[in-house]
Amino acid sequence: MKVYDTAFNANEWFVIISMIVMNLAIWFVPKLFSKLESVGYYIFGIYIGLFYDHTLSIKPWDFYDVNDNSSYQFIDFMSYIMYGPYGYFFLYFYAKWNINKLRIIPYILIWSAISMLLEWIGLKVGLFHFDKGYKMHWSFPIYLLSQTMIILFYHLSTIYEKTGNEKRSEL
Repeated sequence: MKVYDTAFNANEWFVIISMIVMNLAIWFVPKLFSKLESVGYYIFGIYIGLFYDHTLSIKPWDFYDVNDNSSYQFIDFMSYIMYGPYGYFFLYFYAKWNINKLRIIPYILIWSAISMLLEWIGLKVGLFHFDKGYKMHWSFPIYLLSQTMIILFYHLSTIYEKTGNEKRSEL
């Protein structure tokens, strides 16, 4: 096990403050989605972060570590929950601004750049440790793919909501 830090400091505060601020923001913004949709989009954000972090930061690749050491800790769990509000707000603004057609491309590119900035901040505060060969620029295509996937999930869920309810009423 590799230990990077033993103190409660910037990386833990980054996770806690991000979770509090972003969840409060969700609470106070006007509601666009039903509670079920909101929970689904929130959980999808958590799932994407968890999936990619566990794919890239554990064996067989084990490219980087998250937080204070190479073992799994409670703050790691919290850092995955931190991804939920970002996924929610990605779709919130997508729906609110009615992003469609070719405007989807710059929207995803801008959010991928924002994601890179947040990853860089996470790197600076000790949330991520890329000392096992991972290069930060490898994350950009992952963000592009993840954000495309959540948009597809959004469209599939809205299509199902419109057509699935009609099919159920026919039964």
